[in-house]
Parts: sequence; C-alpha cells; structure tokens
Amino acid sequence: MSPQDIDAIARELNLSTSAFRTLAQSPGSPELLSKRLALAGFSEHALAARHGDVLRDLQRVCGLCQAKARCAANLQTGKYRNPLKDCPNEQTLRALGREVGDGLPQRFCD
Repeated sequence: MSPQDIDAIARELNLSTSAFRTLAQSPGSPELLSKRLALAGFSEHALAARHGDVLRDLQRVCGLCQAKARCAANLQTGKYRNPLKDCPNEQTLRALGREVGDGLPQRFCD
C-alpha cells in the first residue's frame, strides 16, 4: 500500500497514521477482546448490532494496549477473579453493561 492509501484508511477509521500502523501490526488483539467480552457475559455479535461504534472503540483500545502479553497469559491460565480487571476497556464495559440493562455478572462488580 502506498503511504497515501494508509493515511486515507487511518482517517476513515478516525485514527492517526501511527495508531493505525500499531493496530495493523498488533497480533492477538481481536481474540483477546473476544475472550474478555465472552467471560464478562457480553455477546460480541449483539454489541456489533446494538453498539457498533462502542465495539469499534473497544477494539481500538485493545489493539493499542501495551499489556497484551499479560492479558493473554491471564486469559490462558484462567487466574483471574474479574476478566475486566487491569483492562483499559474496563470502565467502558461496565458503563455499557449498565446502559443495556444486562449489567455484568455480580462477581465482576467487585
């Protein structure tokens, strides 16, 4: 791709070119977010249908997160009490849970 094409795509996604490049080179982000969403009781498909803009923001934040290795290790070992803890998307997911009325399972509200 040409630099102009990359800039155009980044603008379409409302990202800086450097943030877009980081996301494009960031392995594992979609899978990590999908696992966290499922563990927290969210349907990724329902979020996409009802709150697509919020899901895209969750994906962006996850993609730019610097703690992917820790996140993957925590999810792989299952050694967590709260799948949202230490996630940069925690507050958004909590707010979304309240907004859609589903809330989060009580064990995640500690």
